[in-house]
Amino acid sequence: MKASDNKSPTITDIARLAGVSSITVSRTFTAPEKVKPQTRERILQIAGQMNYVPNVFAQNIKNAQSPVIGIVTDDTFNQSYSWVIQELCRHAEERGYSVMIFTTRGSRESEARAVNTLVSYKAAGVVLSAISDAPDYDSSHLDILKNSATQLIQLDRQFDTSLPAVCVNDQRAGELIASVIREKGYRNILIVGGGEQSRITRERVTSICDNIPGDIRVTRLYADYRYDAAKEIIANHFSCGSIDYDAIVGINGAISLAASNVAVRWSLSPKVDFLSIDEIPNAEDFGLFYTCVVHDYEQWATVVAENLISAIEGRPWQRRTVINGFLKNHR
Repeated sequence: MKASDNKSPTITDIARLAGVSSITVSRTFTAPEKVKPQTRERILQIAGQMNYVPNVFAQNIKNAQSPVIGIVTDDTFNQSYSWVIQELCRHAEERGYSVMIFTTRGSRESEARAVNTLVSYKAAGVVLSAISDAPDYDSSHLDILKNSATQLIQLDRQFDTSLPAVCVNDQRAGELIASVIREKGYRNILIVGGGEQSRITRERVTSICDNIPGDIRVTRLYADYRYDAAKEIIANHFSCGSIDYDAIVGINGAISLAASNVAVRWSLSPKVDFLSIDEIPNAEDFGLFYTCVVHDYEQWATVVAENLISAIEGRPWQRRTVINGFLKNHR
């Protein structure tokens, strides 16, 4: 049974076939306890036969919030973000929420459009990894989110360090990498970070450099958190200068993978050791066991999901959580 070959069925179509008002049909989907069981069953049966899909957003226009959780992230290639997305989807679905995912690809315009969309839908909550965590980042397009009823939790990159967040202990990560550099006795290292003004990059690079001997030669290369962009910048660096490094340190997993890719093409491996903050995606599947600082992705994802849903539902939650890392594949 269909309303028409070219038109999706509407509440009016169902009401006509069920012999009830459109208001009664609407209540069947929004407040079923207000509809008589026999009437409700007849309406649902007709709706099923017509393949009718309720418009959740229209139903929630007059409500304070809709049962939607948004994820807005710069790059889903980031392994930790992928874990968070999977875990948040699982928790959300168990609690009756739908998840909308936006990938901004480093575009402020895309980030603004995603946030505006979620606020207009009165999303219950948003997990946001901003495209930039630089102090001079113009985050005015995010004011609409901060001033809305939508619950916000920042993931990893923070545009405002006073707002709720789940992030990594960057200083500790740098200290752990520095301990390996000291132990291995490296004399000439390359550290590849994200943007030069990124808080995460600056804190990790500073922590590494503050905890190694001053006579170690350190080259800092500021690249990009996205894999493809980082790979291009690293290749340009290798083609323009000295590449006689003892070790290359990637400030996150995607950057480390990009550096490894370029190094293979330049035949630097296995002459050069690789160290990474965060695991290099799928490296161990190919027998590559790089020393890295690991942050428990499952813990990270669970904390984000549980905190966000608890905040939405008015239960106790932790506004700011810092995840500590540990060394892996360190011999």
